[in-house]
Amino acid sequence: MKLIPYNQSFQTNIENYHLNDLSYTALPKEILKDSPETFFPVLCFEKDQLVCFFILDSGKDKFNYTNDTDSLLLRAFSTDSFQTKKGFATSALKKLPAFAKRTFPSVNGIYLGVNVKNKLAIHLYENVDFKDTKRTFAGPKGIQRIFTLSLQ
Repeated sequence: MKLIPYNQSFQTNIENYHLNDLSYTALPKEILKDSPETFFPVLCFEKDQLVCFFILDSGKDKFNYTNDTDSLLLRAFSTDSFQTKKGFATSALKKLPAFAKRTFPSVNGIYLGVNVKNKLAIHLYENVDFKDTKRTFAGPKGIQRIFTLSLQ
């Protein structure tokens, strides 16, 4: 599994792939074209196949989850609907700490929100060492449990 930062010169039609196959992401089409400066999209490849996608966000939205200024928000984590239950999400998330430390040396933690009803995602995050903060956030699609992953 390789985690590769997305940039405009990347030689794949990621926008169409994202919109058609990464069915769990509800981000607008413009996010990949005109990402805010705080968004850092990451593509996850197994061999030459794009299997997962996520965004690390250093912007103000993270303060809905934490007061830690030296943190990132993990958002829009998606797995290709044809690649689920094959361990790719687990593999990508296990590589996340080393990738984040290398890419963002001053960051000491990653936060995320997961819908309280999404038991499968909660289990996934717990299995890759995210810790439940026991706090919640009222997100646009319901109550989110807040998890954190220490990078120290």
